[in-house]
Amino acid sequence: MQRTAPHFRPERGPTSAHPTRRSPPPTVAGTETLAANTRSQIVSERSPGATRAPSRRYILTRRWFAWISGASAAILGFAVVLWLTRPVLAPPSVAILTNATVSDATSLMAAVQTAGLRGTPDVKGAIEAIRRIDNERVTIKGWAVDTTASSASLTIIAFAGGPQVLTTVTKGARKDVAQMFALSDAAARNVSFEGTFTCGLGAKLVVVAVTSDRTYSQFSSIVCP
Repeated sequence: MQRTAPHFRPERGPTSAHPTRRSPPPTVAGTETLAANTRSQIVSERSPGATRAPSRRYILTRRWFAWISGASAAILGFAVVLWLTRPVLAPPSVAILTNATVSDATSLMAAVQTAGLRGTPDVKGAIEAIRRIDNERVTIKGWAVDTTASSASLTIIAFAGGPQVLTTVTKGARKDVAQMFALSDAAARNVSFEGTFTCGLGAKLVVVAVTSDRTYSQFSSIVCP
């Protein structure tokens, strides 16, 4: 019988007859280089200078901006308070009249002429109450309105036996006054007045109301209780 060579199924993989070479293990120098590169990378990733510096500058900028904004708001608020609470300068005619000595109709006429004021029937008013607080002081309460003006405050000046003892302005609405003179609520929103001043028992009071148009009207004469 004829012998036949056995057939073998070729193995999968490289067909080369030479054996596959394996990469030699890294040398000690290569290992140290790799470890050094790895440490360098870790240090660079953990370095705060590259990542934290911009954030720190940003925080400082925001704090500085917040401080400037707060300081500006405080200064502006202080300026507004000063503007709202500043003393109101009286018109020259009122200043002249308050420096006068008025004890009767004759001295009042001389004082208003010096102040450049003229009488008007358009100013209406009344003293509704005068009450003594103690041996020296009294309180007065009333209203005054210029029936031709819109919501303008009037200056109330009182003289007790000669010297000026009270200067105030009308402030506060009175619906009854608005109905009395057929005024709108806006026109009668600054008509009330009250004040406290020194006045001896039985001293004669002369009270006048002065408008911003340099007109005036006199209240009925009364005496301190």
